[in-house]
Amino acid sequence: MSKVGRNDICPCGSGLKFKKCCQAREDATLGRRREEQSAVRTALDWLMNRYPEETTTALDTVFFGELGEDKEAAFGNLPPQFHGMLDLNSSEWLLTDAELELEDGVIPARNLLFGLGGPLLTAHGRIWLEEIGKRSLSLYEIREVRPGEGIRVSDLLDPEQPELWLRERSGSRSLMQWDILGARLARQDDDWVMTGAVYPFVRDEALACRDEILREIEGVERNSPLVREIMGTIIIDTWLSCLTAKRPIPTMVDASTQKTIRLTTDHYQVTNWELLSTILAEQADVEGDRAHGWVRFTEIGDEKRRSQATLNVKEPSFLDVFCRTLELADVSRKWLERLARTALKFRAREIVDPRSPKALESASRSRGMEIPPEIAAGLINSYMDTFYRNWTEEKVPALGNKTPREAVLTENGRRAVIDLLKSYEHADARRVRDQGGNRFDFGFLWEQLGLGHKTER
Repeated sequence: MSKVGRNDICPCGSGLKFKKCCQAREDATLGRRREEQSAVRTALDWLMNRYPEETTTALDTVFFGELGEDKEAAFGNLPPQFHGMLDLNSSEWLLTDAELELEDGVIPARNLLFGLGGPLLTAHGRIWLEEIGKRSLSLYEIREVRPGEGIRVSDLLDPEQPELWLRERSGSRSLMQWDILGARLARQDDDWVMTGAVYPFVRDEALACRDEILREIEGVERNSPLVREIMGTIIIDTWLSCLTAKRPIPTMVDASTQKTIRLTTDHYQVTNWELLSTILAEQADVEGDRAHGWVRFTEIGDEKRRSQATLNVKEPSFLDVFCRTLELADVSRKWLERLARTALKFRAREIVDPRSPKALESASRSRGMEIPPEIAAGLINSYMDTFYRNWTEEKVPALGNKTPREAVLTENGRRAVIDLLKSYEHADARRVRDQGGNRFDFGFLWEQLGLGHKTER
């Protein structure tokens, strides 16, 4: 958006020039923002200069305490943008929640800032420092995003509170529905805003953090200092642990067999193509031909099938049999060698871990293939429609091996199902953002489970 000139017509629609209309209000707003930023810098500098050892001790033992002596090593491999986030979050914590151990005892840093002998602040700067410390750090789920304008959020740790609309122009361009982040909220002029410190989470980790906090504060008065301390400590510790954790690539499991995925290819030399083609054509669970290769299926009900093995022709005299798991490959080898007998000879087996550089390189080459966007989108939506068609009636491990329809009958189960559906929608939205295409509509699942789709969300 281009900057409005002083002599341009004011964008508010008054018909007056900008300098005669809204410029004074905009200049006043910018002046207040500068005062707020200056107050934060002044307060931080005052704390660091007046109590250098005490503030450093508070940061090392409380804010970064979860990392212990490994703090510097843990931060060394972080991308540059996270170092700025760490500085901002820890600095704001000093102004809002830190307690310094002095000769007179343990004293909140805020008491020092606002007491006699504190830093010299403008009236508005002091008001802003008081405002950013009024509310505790909490977890907020993003319900709606208007890029360039703001976001609507719900407090996951106090769901009885009404949803709030936040003025957030920059962050709203990268955030999306169902993201979860730790933040403090404050009133700024007539709007709600995030104070500056942000603790972004992977959604599953945020939900685990929420559950831990709710367990810890159960039975404690909601507005007590203890609840504020518990919420802030767990959010910060969880975020730091997630930020610096060395994440092993998870083992991939085949959904149909629950076996570890090992991309297995058996290589055969074909001695008699005519005999092999005739034998495969006679099998009821095999489709294809020499020109296109063959696929062996297994029936899974409701007129649906699942691939067991893919037989790829490598002219002039080779056949590769690909399976998702080592167990499927063993079964397929016995099956094929029993049928084909003298029509082919086994030569070698190749097993690839899907997490390995070789597999990732192969996947990268595959992604480079030119597939028309409308076809790719159709394939994805067709797959997801098939995958989720009977989801409400299938046992889901994340629901304690209950079906979603069974789980929604209890309060905790209902909450778990809603979290799962939101996570599915969130992952699909990220897929569309990163890869393009159209979002899949999960609305039918909400409706089938009586969750209302809109009101429950």
